[in-house]
Amino acid sequence: MEKPITSKYDNHPFDPNDHSHDNDTTTSLDLGNTDSPEIKVAWKNRPSFNTDPKFSQDDGGSGNPPPTYDHDAEDFSVDFDKLGSSVNTMLTKSRALVTQYENLRSHVLSSEGTVFGQTSMLPGSSGVYDSYSHTWGKGHDPAPTVFQKPAQEFAAQMNPAQQKTLQSIGAALELFGEYIALVNHSGQVYAAADRHSLFPAPPANGVTG
Repeated sequence: MEKPITSKYDNHPFDPNDHSHDNDTTTSLDLGNTDSPEIKVAWKNRPSFNTDPKFSQDDGGSGNPPPTYDHDAEDFSVDFDKLGSSVNTMLTKSRALVTQYENLRSHVLSSEGTVFGQTSMLPGSSGVYDSYSHTWGKGHDPAPTVFQKPAQEFAAQMNPAQQKTLQSIGAALELFGEYIALVNHSGQVYAAADRHSLFPAPPANGVTG
């Protein structure tokens, strides 16, 4: 039979007589930067494939159009209707995901100071009337519950972890947005190549070289 696990925490977290961790200090878990980003969808509508693509260093390129090649490329075709429809579908999905993320982010940031019971208090009393002696007993002021301090210690560890999780979700959504932009950029590149794939002008006076 397995031996019982000895907890390093209180023997009973709700036992007011257990003072084994009264001298513990509340320290936050160091997870580095835990700022959760605010996420928005940059495009209301996707840029048209009829718009020439822009090449910039922000896209990971050199700032110049890609080099030209002398050899012929293999035949291929691009269905711009399907490609555009796919980009629009991803944009719709991204808007829904961003809305869910922002709702979650707002809820976490607005409730992290109380959600674990860090401010829990016992209600106060105005006193009790004794009908036999016709006197009022002394009441008491609101007092912290026995789990307020453990809740504060727990929150000091959990809140940074929650914020780090929000940061990770935001980073994933940002990558999704970059992928959508790259797919649409590819469509613009193919469309620009198609527009520039023209037969040369006929020679003057019908003379061939």
